[in-house]
Amino acid sequence: MSSIFVREIAGVLASIVLISGVARAQEQQPTIQFPQASQHAVVKQRVGLTDIEVDYSRPNKNKREIFGGLVSWDKVWRTGANAATKIRFSDGVTIGDKQVAAGQYAVFAIPKQNEWTIILSKNLELPYKPDSDVTRISATPMNLAEEVETFTTGFNDLRADNATMFLAWDRTVVPVKLKTNDLAKVSQQIDAAIKSGKELDANFYNNAAGFYLDQNKDLKLAAQWIDKAIAKNPDAYFMYSRKAQIQAKLGNKGEAIGAAEKSNQILESRPDRDESAIRNNRLLIESLH
Repeated sequence: MSSIFVREIAGVLASIVLISGVARAQEQQPTIQFPQASQHAVVKQRVGLTDIEVDYSRPNKNKREIFGGLVSWDKVWRTGANAATKIRFSDGVTIGDKQVAAGQYAVFAIPKQNEWTIILSKNLELPYKPDSDVTRISATPMNLAEEVETFTTGFNDLRADNATMFLAWDRTVVPVKLKTNDLAKVSQQIDAAIKSGKELDANFYNNAAGFYLDQNKDLKLAAQWIDKAIAKNPDAYFMYSRKAQIQAKLGNKGEAIGAAEKSNQILESRPDRDESAIRNNRLLIESLH
């Protein structure tokens, strides 16, 4: 075996040892996750029967000038940091004055001092592409008395079929009205159940009466339904409370007082008295005298 061949073999072996050492060092090096400056957040909110989810990052103010500074006026902003902000609707909604189908969209904004443009885009990634716009909504910014350090997207003023989505940062909040189609769907489902001819339980009639009460729909029909619910479950104090509220709205003070008193009679006979429910019934009775 020549000396040249021996040296070549030795060189190859040395390279293998070096590579193996590097590989072992890489395997032994710990994996460390570092926190992002703009933390990731997911906001989930049900409005009526429609589920809404916003996936975004939350930058901090950090003593910076935000709107007109870090976030330029009249230019598209990704409404957060890091990746594009995304919003998902489980069913179609009306946002602002525009109808939007169920699905997922990226959320962009064009901030202006007196008016913002909120953009929903079918392109879920950065950069923003104007030809991917699904809709644009105008929104009026409002001044806040207290500073919001961390950019926040959330929901407020939740109702049976609508809510206000808001973007808040520094001393600015931008509210956007959002409406679902759920009330019409519930009404259709109630009608279908009634017309089906099937036997319906006390919970159905109680919930249907409560829905009509809350929406101020045909209170006489609601009164019939709550009576059917009570006939099927005569010991349910909360059904008598609902009857009292319906009859009070109809102007039938005597029936309303009688139902509230019956509710309290049931409540007071129980060892685990619900003092809050008793108090609410008493307040209703007092208001009718």
